[in-house]
Amino acid sequence: MINCYGSYTRYPFNYLRLTTENLEEQEKDAEGMFEKQNYIQACEKYYKISEEIVIALSEHYAQATMQEVSKRIIKGQTPWTAYLLNEAVNEIIINTNLRDTNFENIFRDGWRAAVTLHRECFHDFELTPLDISHEVRKIKGMIKIAKEILRRLESHNDTTGP
Repeated sequence: MINCYGSYTRYPFNYLRLTTENLEEQEKDAEGMFEKQNYIQACEKYYKISEEIVIALSEHYAQATMQEVSKRIIKGQTPWTAYLLNEAVNEIIINTNLRDTNFENIFRDGWRAAVTLHRECFHDFELTPLDISHEVRKIKGMIKIAKEILRRLESHNDTTGP
C-alpha cells in the first residue's frame, strides 16, 4: 500500500520519512556550515531540518493536519503552508504527550527559532552570529526530542527508510 506523505514524494507505508541517522547527518552538515561562518546557508539548513522534523512527525502524530495536506495535494496546491506547519507542531505536542511539560517548551521554542532563522537570517540577514547561535541552541533541543521520538518509531518498524 502506498501512502502520501508531507510532500509530493510517496513512500511505502511502513517506511519512515526521516530516521535518526538521516537527522544526525543533516545536523552535522548544518553544524559544518555554521562553523565555517556560512551563516545564511546554516540558517536555512537548520530551518529545513526543523521543517522536516515537523513533516515527518506529522505523518504519525498529526493526522488532522495530514488530512489538510492531502486535500491540498489533490487540489494541486503546495502541500504545506506556514499555518499548517504551526498546526502540526501543536498536534504533535498533544499526541506525543509533550503538552504541559518542559519538552513542550523546548519543542515549540525550537520550531519558533527555526522560523526566526528562516525569516530573519536566510531572507533578510538581520541576525548577528550571536543571535544565530542562540536560535541554533533552541533548534538543537528540538532535534534531541525528535531523535527520541524517531527512535521509538524505528523500534516499531521493520524497515526505517527507502
